[in-house]
Amino acid sequence: MIRFLRTLILRNIEREGRNQGSPTIKFDNRKIFVAGENLYAGEWWPLRALGANAFYLPLPSNAYGVVIYPDGTTRNLAGGLHEVPPGLYKLQYVDKHERFDVTAPISEMALDGEKLTLTVMVRYRVTEPITALRIDKPIETLIEHLQTDVAQYIRTHNHNDIADAPEANGTSKILSFFTQRHADRFPLSRAIAITGIELKEFTGDMDYINIRRNDLIQQQQDQINKQQLDRQKEIEKLKAEHKVAMDAISAKAAAEQTALRSEILHETQKRDIQLDELRQQSQRRHELVVKAVDAISQALEHSGYSRNSAEIKSAIGDLLSAVREDRPETTQPSTKNMNNTHPRTTNNDKIEDLTNTLLNLLKPRK
Repeated sequence: MIRFLRTLILRNIEREGRNQGSPTIKFDNRKIFVAGENLYAGEWWPLRALGANAFYLPLPSNAYGVVIYPDGTTRNLAGGLHEVPPGLYKLQYVDKHERFDVTAPISEMALDGEKLTLTVMVRYRVTEPITALRIDKPIETLIEHLQTDVAQYIRTHNHNDIADAPEANGTSKILSFFTQRHADRFPLSRAIAITGIELKEFTGDMDYINIRRNDLIQQQQDQINKQQLDRQKEIEKLKAEHKVAMDAISAKAAAEQTALRSEILHETQKRDIQLDELRQQSQRRHELVVKAVDAISQALEHSGYSRNSAEIKSAIGDLLSAVREDRPETTQPSTKNMNNTHPRTTNNDKIEDLTNTLLNLLKPRK
């Protein structure tokens, strides 16, 4: 019976809590805590007698529910029914949504000597509400640290490196700088996590900017002039190399042409010599043939010989055969004949020998 009554009472506490619904909690700027209504457990002695000591925690979706127990301990509880020892419980709502804030404008000298003024917007979220409750003015403390980090960020970077740019792994360079410094601030870094950093305003000293712009323009112009000079030098170098190459080609062509002319001249002289030899051979053959014809004519005209007529006839036949064998086939000398004149010379010698033999046969006997 007691158990049934206890269960019935607990269900009634839970039903009444659900029927009341969760309250609407609004957090002011830089305030992450809002005190909730006190919670009572076992307020009536019959409840304590039955052991039905409990309270219902109405918890909206945008807040943590931090409950301070009567013994002073603090717990982060979920919404719903909680069976606890009898007593008074203090409730603190802690913002659990991502929040953002903006630092004051911070002016500092950059690494390259330019005076810059930065305003940073930070996004953050409470990660451990109990730890955050133990810090006095945690958001104001966070912003003060961030403003110190802004000054340090300006001092350790050149003007051109201040603006945010993604790193190799895709993360933000400025976010990495601030989160690394924030991680060393315990317990603040444990209570609050920085989820984003962006530059809201970025201004510099106008006089310095104009000087720097002029210097940059001059540097760019010097770079352009240097590139043009290097390009011109490269063009001149290419022209010189081209001229050397063309001169080498011309010299080679001239040498080849000279060698070709020498070869042609040599061949021409060689052919002239061969033609002259052929002319001499032809002249000699003509003379030999005329002499042979005269010898044959003498042999045919004279009938009285002191020698055997058969021997003379044989000599005449051999001489005629030699003359026929030596007859040229064409009027133009060929390269083969020009390069090989020894057979013609041999035939001429044969004709000459046979002619002399015939003339000797025609001489009378003593």
